[in-house]
Amino acid sequence: MRFVQLPLLVASILFTTAGSSTPITGLKLSKVIIIHRHGDRSPITPMADEEYWASTLPPKTTLETIAKTTDVVKDSDINDFFIDSKTPRTGAPTESKHLAKGGPIFGQLSQLGLLQMIALGGQLKAELDEALELDGSIKPSDVTVYSTDFPRTIQSVQGTLMGMFDDADAPPPTFKVDASFTQIMIPDPQPRNSKEQVALEKVLTETEEFKTEEESMIPLAKKATAILRASGLLGEKADSVSFGVGEEKDAENAAAADKPLPWGQLSEVTKCLLVRELLPSTITPKEQKQIMMHSAGRWFKLLRHPKMAKLAMGPFVRLLMKLVEVEDGTPISIISAHDSTLIGAICALRLSNPSQWPEYASCLKIEVFDAPNGGKFLRFSLNGEILGSTDLDGDLFAVGEIKRLVFDYNKGSPEL
Repeated sequence: MRFVQLPLLVASILFTTAGSSTPITGLKLSKVIIIHRHGDRSPITPMADEEYWASTLPPKTTLETIAKTTDVVKDSDINDFFIDSKTPRTGAPTESKHLAKGGPIFGQLSQLGLLQMIALGGQLKAELDEALELDGSIKPSDVTVYSTDFPRTIQSVQGTLMGMFDDADAPPPTFKVDASFTQIMIPDPQPRNSKEQVALEKVLTETEEFKTEEESMIPLAKKATAILRASGLLGEKADSVSFGVGEEKDAENAAAADKPLPWGQLSEVTKCLLVRELLPSTITPKEQKQIMMHSAGRWFKLLRHPKMAKLAMGPFVRLLMKLVEVEDGTPISIISAHDSTLIGAICALRLSNPSQWPEYASCLKIEVFDAPNGGKFLRFSLNGEILGSTDLDGDLFAVGEIKRLVFDYNKGSPEL
């Protein structure tokens, strides 16, 4: 390999494709769409010890090497991918100024994260070589690449591609990476794509069920926030960060003594500290898991609402359906994104919840099967776990059925 041998810690993230309970006799696998989360990263929240967190990042020379294999494009027009062109939009779709983008040190792909992505690329190549009936092994020309316009996701897909096409005897290929779809690839763009989504987020977070569960978790949020602030681990600008569906309003007056940090921020900070054995002992691993589970539950509750799913992720699903249906496209599409992208897509596609939250380098796979009569069927899996549907039986679905579920949200769906 051009980089390093993979440690056991990285090798443990690899997965194999699970079997399907739905017979696929007569169908031919024609395409695979891979949506992967980026690898391990430094906290997005600014921390006090910048020197330590900088030491966790890949060397600059390594990043320069992998960057030579890609040509990142950021200026495509994506207006056609918004579901309702009459919906007022609050910002330009091609400009990403998201607070979660991070800075020179924070919110950046770590050395461990890069190794995870190289490992994922090698595993994907082995799986795709076996699954797709191509002329020999998969080639660079068989792959189309997309990414959000975040350094960690672009570097992650660069690592994935190096893992897939790491032939020491051949010059590295150059891939075009389309980063122009950032605004529709995450459910919480800043600003939101429509005023309607902003209004619906506020309505959903004010429901009695949502508020009751939030109130039950406030003591833990306040405890964890107080411990983190007293520990000296947080940087001076830690209170300026807020991201996530339904969390912007939580950031108001976040620096007040009795105001806990937003759940997304608590989750990511405690996770990054736990992985590196830096989490204060007064926050137990059980409490850290509760924080992560509650943060994850918020995403699912909000994005499971059919109208919210359509507003937040409908344009992205339209992009996925175009990749599925285009006849002259490449057999493999790779989309480098975030856990919010994976969760948003799972909710918008009306898939069943996975058994585990998508950790770093997780991979949502969409397999496209062609039927003898010209129809197309889809199968979904997350890290090898086949995902069923919340509305349909089986685990193999006609494209038309999926599109109906995503875009006909009014049928049988309660309105607020």
